[in-house]
Amino acid sequence: MDKKQTKVKVVIRVRPSLKEDAKICVSAGTDSVEIFNHRNINENIKYDFSSVYDSSSSQQLIYNECIKHLLHRSLEGENVSIFAYGPTGAGKTYTMLGSPADPGVIPRVINGLFQTIDRKTMNMNEQAHSHKFEVAFSYLEIYNEKVQDLLEPRNCDLPIREDGNHNIFVAGLAEKTIKNFDEFKNLFGPASNNRTVAATKLNDRSSRSHSILMLKIRKTQLCAPYKEYQGKIYLIDLAGSEDNRRTGNKGIRLKESGAINKSLFSLGEVVDAINCGLPRIPYRNSKLTRLLQDSIGGSCHSIMITNIAPEEHYYYDTYCTLNFASKSKKIVNTNTVCIKETPVVSAISHQSKLKRSNSAPLQTVGKKAKLTPSSPPISAEAPLSSDPAPLLSPLMRRQKNLEQTVNSRLQEMEKNILDHIHQVAAQTAKTSRGEPVSMETIHKQLSVFQDQLKQLGQSTKTSKSSDGKSNDEKGKKGTERRPMRDTTNQQHKTKVGKKKSVKDNDITCSPLFIDPPRLFKKGFKSTGSKRNIFEEDDEAEAKALERLAENNGPAHLLSSEAQHKHNGDFLHLLNSSSVKELQQLHTVGNKRARLIFEWRELHGVFSQIQDLRNIPGFTEKYVQNLLHSNMVNLAVFT
Repeated sequence: MDKKQTKVKVVIRVRPSLKEDAKICVSAGTDSVEIFNHRNINENIKYDFSSVYDSSSSQQLIYNECIKHLLHRSLEGENVSIFAYGPTGAGKTYTMLGSPADPGVIPRVINGLFQTIDRKTMNMNEQAHSHKFEVAFSYLEIYNEKVQDLLEPRNCDLPIREDGNHNIFVAGLAEKTIKNFDEFKNLFGPASNNRTVAATKLNDRSSRSHSILMLKIRKTQLCAPYKEYQGKIYLIDLAGSEDNRRTGNKGIRLKESGAINKSLFSLGEVVDAINCGLPRIPYRNSKLTRLLQDSIGGSCHSIMITNIAPEEHYYYDTYCTLNFASKSKKIVNTNTVCIKETPVVSAISHQSKLKRSNSAPLQTVGKKAKLTPSSPPISAEAPLSSDPAPLLSPLMRRQKNLEQTVNSRLQEMEKNILDHIHQVAAQTAKTSRGEPVSMETIHKQLSVFQDQLKQLGQSTKTSKSSDGKSNDEKGKKGTERRPMRDTTNQQHKTKVGKKKSVKDNDITCSPLFIDPPRLFKKGFKSTGSKRNIFEEDDEAEAKALERLAENNGPAHLLSSEAQHKHNGDFLHLLNSSSVKELQQLHTVGNKRARLIFEWRELHGVFSQIQDLRNIPGFTEKYVQNLLHSNMVNLAVFT
């Protein structure tokens, strides 16, 4: 891929004065522009450029001298970028579009491109029909930092992407193929009407967005070597920078001018970063600079047509525009040619490759063939194998040898493992040390251990009934029962928990099968034994029911009449209280209070306290706990 470096070509165009009696502050020469110095009126500021066109210059002159000679580069796989820059009201849109009587850059470029293609096609007398040309174009605008399609308008912001070759493109952008200028005119006319324009104090038809027309030219060879040249032409009409104090922008116009000035400021930052040689160029600060990445400091032949106004009240805008133009002419672009080759393998070359693959032996030029020690040398007299892999690729031959080695080692490893298993089984069958232990001896030991455990359990029960409860046992009343420890290895005094019948099946007869210790953590349930599971599930309900059984219910605290009255007050409280008042009941929170209130709203008042069991989520155990906590006894309630 050929690479050439070219500078951005900056030309100045001074539009005619809109009023005859207006004061002029710009004097244009052939290659320089002068304006007076606002710091010293006696001096002038001079700017040198490649070309300067005064107010008498025509559209045809600018096209012939600046643009026409670049069209053939797009046919050779290079990119061309032409954009108009300047303040609002300086004539950028007129330079790019023109009028029906005097067309601008865009229609002249399209017409000149098809003329160049026809000329090249007609001049190919020796190689007739040797190339095929295809031209397609897309048209978009950047309005309020949103990329919008003008060919197929949609209310969405199109994303900007970058492919593997670092080429910038817009995903989902419509593309139309054209064959002549008339087809382009029929498509471009309605699309240009979709561009956003509005009136300001300085311009009746001010462009409120940046527009970009992208042309894609593809030149394909119809014979060998079948090269394909892909070139692009960017035609960009930038919106002008605006001073809201002079344009009188308000509301939507003010928002539009803010987006325009922000994107142009980002463009200035890009130019400054390129001129200063910074390692990072801020192309991503704006969508305009992101799309102009190829045009400024990229891989395009770039031409910037700078439009300025000659009137004195445009002095500040003209001064800033000329300063930006003088910076831009220092930018260097690296031009590249985009060529794609499509290799075509002929039948003769394919047959020759097959002959070389079937011939024996393989010949190497300049290098010695590396063979593995296990593979025998290939001789010319040896017959060829049916599998062509060893002849086509040495890597496949190595892989085949590796697979054979791995399979043999796996078989050997399997055999060694089986032999080891048989040896272990034989050793366990015949004990090498001592006499074998019979099953009768084991059963006798287990029975002795079981009798000892029973005697120990009975002795602890009698000692507890005679001596009474100690202070430690009183402190542990109502706590969790811990599993009984095995006393075969521990002979000191054990602490027995709550009274519970101990079955013979639950007694551990050997320290090898002792129950695992229970872990009392919040939210954790040990699954070590069945006893632990049942005790953890019924822990909360068992506490309340045991307290209720020990105290024989709340009836012992109140008399029958007082209890009857208290039950009636509790029922009245359920039927007449609000959610906040229901929360004052014991064991009733916000959630259960809402459930009681909602059930009462749907089914009416509670006729009896037992109706609490009909509420979804209220279990029998919870209702008993609720009544017990609130001193309600159903036995005396009639």
